[in-house]
Amino acid sequence: MLNILYTLIIYPIQQIIELCYYFTLRVFDNPALALLGVSAAVSICTLPLYFRAEHWQALERDTQKRLAPKIAKIKAAFKGDEQYMILTTYYRQNHYHPVYALRNSLGVLIQIPFFIAAYHYLSHLDALRGVHFLGISDLSVPDALIPFAGRINVLPLLMTGINIVSGAIYTRGFPLKDKIQLYGMAAIFLVLLYNSPAGLVLYWTANNVFSLIKNILQKIPHSRKIVFAGLALLIIAADIFLFFFHPGDLPNRLLAMALFTGMGALPLIPRLVKAICVPARFLPFRVFMLSTFALFLLLGIVIPSQLIASSVAEFSFIDSLTTPFPFILRTALQTAGILLWVTALYFLFSPLVKQSLTLILLIVSVLALSCVFFVSEDFGFITNTLVFSDPKPFGANRLSAAISIALCVIIPAALLILYIRKKQAVLHFLQVVICIALACVSVVHLTAIGRDFSIASAKKEIGAGASFEPVYQFSKNGNNVLLIMLDCIVGAYVPYVFEERPDLLDTFAPFTWYPNTVSFANHTLVGALPVYGGYEYTPKAINTRLDTTLLDKQKEAYLFLPAIFADAGFAATVTDPPFDNFQMSNLSIFVADPRIHAENVNGKYTALWMQNHPEINAISISDLLNKKLIRFSFFNAFPLFLRSFIYDDGEWLMLKDHSAGEITPTILNDYAFLDILPYITAIHDDDPAYISLYSHLPHTTTFLQPPGYTPAQTITNRGAGILKDDSRYHMTMASFIMLHKWFAFMKEHGVYDNTRIILVSDHGRGNTDYLGNITLPDGGKLQSYNALLMVKDFDAKDGDALTVDTSFMTNADAALFAALGIAEKNPFTGKALEPDKADGVDITTIDALSTYRHSKYGYNIGDNDWLHVHDNIFDPVNWNAATETQ
Repeated sequence: MLNILYTLIIYPIQQIIELCYYFTLRVFDNPALALLGVSAAVSICTLPLYFRAEHWQALERDTQKRLAPKIAKIKAAFKGDEQYMILTTYYRQNHYHPVYALRNSLGVLIQIPFFIAAYHYLSHLDALRGVHFLGISDLSVPDALIPFAGRINVLPLLMTGINIVSGAIYTRGFPLKDKIQLYGMAAIFLVLLYNSPAGLVLYWTANNVFSLIKNILQKIPHSRKIVFAGLALLIIAADIFLFFFHPGDLPNRLLAMALFTGMGALPLIPRLVKAICVPARFLPFRVFMLSTFALFLLLGIVIPSQLIASSVAEFSFIDSLTTPFPFILRTALQTAGILLWVTALYFLFSPLVKQSLTLILLIVSVLALSCVFFVSEDFGFITNTLVFSDPKPFGANRLSAAISIALCVIIPAALLILYIRKKQAVLHFLQVVICIALACVSVVHLTAIGRDFSIASAKKEIGAGASFEPVYQFSKNGNNVLLIMLDCIVGAYVPYVFEERPDLLDTFAPFTWYPNTVSFANHTLVGALPVYGGYEYTPKAINTRLDTTLLDKQKEAYLFLPAIFADAGFAATVTDPPFDNFQMSNLSIFVADPRIHAENVNGKYTALWMQNHPEINAISISDLLNKKLIRFSFFNAFPLFLRSFIYDDGEWLMLKDHSAGEITPTILNDYAFLDILPYITAIHDDDPAYISLYSHLPHTTTFLQPPGYTPAQTITNRGAGILKDDSRYHMTMASFIMLHKWFAFMKEHGVYDNTRIILVSDHGRGNTDYLGNITLPDGGKLQSYNALLMVKDFDAKDGDALTVDTSFMTNADAALFAALGIAEKNPFTGKALEPDKADGVDITTIDALSTYRHSKYGYNIGDNDWLHVHDNIFDPVNWNAATETQ
């Protein structure tokens, strides 16, 4: 019961706090400033609520003051039941009831749910761990600033002092009991928060500062105009900062600006409604309730049940839950809680605000319904952790984008016309039809879930559940080429891997390792193109060729090897290419060539993998779904141009938790993908195969459980090697162990010897001093550019150890190794396939930026953003700033 009440009352406020923290953290990139930003945002958003509460409190004080003399006379003259009867009559004559006295505590009562929500969220916020602010060393624990008698926490005392001053100003001229009430609350908050994390106390202290400012302003003339003028200036300043100075992506910055500006325009809505509203046009309460009920059905039941009904087995038997119905119930309760607060606001405010809320809710309910059923986009499959395989930005599908924009214009306009023309009967009929339709759809979905769950349960009992489908096809008769791009693996890790696990040499001994390999960037967006396309797609080469757009050159790089092998009669398969999908789907570039089979596999079989590995209880999928399903509902109900913002690369506007030993859904998908490779591999006697797969696992930074380096919620030990405390090494070990299993599978089925295998990374990462990690001329570290390159050619002979070749190499050589003996020219430019490193290579140190943030024909790389290296990359003498070589 308490959990239900918490979800209905506290959860909506906690979501507001969480979203405010998330946005301000993204803007300022500072957890402490984000806390202050949350305080400011919540204080500003609740200003109308406090103004209304103070109106009711003032009304109650005036009423009590007016009635007090007569009440005193009655109490003096009468006793017992007679006094009660006369007072009751007197109250009734003055349209008053003693329960109205609670209005005097409305301001305090409003603080309680906000305090509980902030306490619950900020007290458990891992992002505050180790964060410094002024003299406070760690915001996740009490401040303990004064080293006296076991250390004294200063922030709670400061908070209480500000609260008392604010209360003294606010209660000037008030009765004594009102003052006692406020001072008593200040004392209670001191007791509750004295030993709380400094971050929580900082947030509440900032709230008290804003309350103090508000109370001071209220004591001067035209206080509300001053407040709103100040807010307008604050919004303008925020917009200027976001547009001109913030380094984030422009679409997100514009959206944040629109959000800030929209919040500032909210007080104008009642005035707009007043301009078009006359009593004859007043919408009755039933319109508000029908809109609320429609949104409840849509967000709380229809959308989550539709998702679960699409794959009931995937959402069943998760953690301790058997059926998927608890996920729908939780989402319904969360939706009800949000709408309950909206209903409370309706009853709290004036008739004009009630009309504004009714009209807004009417428009939102119809628009949300239209977006769900008329605006669709193919984002690929979705995992049970709510990660899309092929997310697309707004504009990828022009028809859907046009429909979305049209709905945002037509629906509000149509409803406003009906409202202005007093067509209330039409609006009422429309709402009734919508509610009945949504109720029917809900019943259909819930019935389908119940039916499919019965089938899934029966299959589970006989062990006949879902199964893996072949993705990679190897030929026994022809030669196969396998290119594996392992994101972010450092080449210098290789000897440590085999020192710890010499048994891996059973499949890796035929490889040649090139330790002296450099990448062309320290991130994927620039560093991956040479891996897939060779030397014509290095950053220098791309900026030299100005007859082709940057986007087209990127497409060429990713199509380079598949096109070469398809022309040579190979069956070409590409999975999960790391294409810059801020521009478009990462699979769309392969659609034009039907000879290339391209799909996203990462995450597709994670649910099945987890069912087959119940011993790996790394994350709670049920907790993730309980948090994310409501956001998935809003995702579907929002216009298309907001969906990619809400999806937030699979994070759903939630903070990432990278604490040690923490396994995220992304890491689990990455790990499961490599582990299932033998199960999604088929052997045949047909055409030779070219296979390109991408693994994101080494890019992540979480510790795994040795010796198998498996995911776990709690890591009991980190191993015994020299790199045991390097989380990237843990991911590298896991990658090699799972690739070893796959290669052993290939050996067993006779397709290992006839397969050329290239292991390569797009860049390195890290700052491990005992890996020959020299400092570069720009102050960076070599480890960020020391790429992995290992090659096993056809029929390579087994040995006792790796073959080591210290020749100067780059990761662009991976594409040349793959195409060796298959093609001699670039199919797009006609140039010969040959290395361009005789005099060394130029690499770039720019940050990872999406394509649209560069120029049309090349990368935006400044003169000081180049480095030149030649021969031995581990010798600092061989590195120079590019300007020194010009």
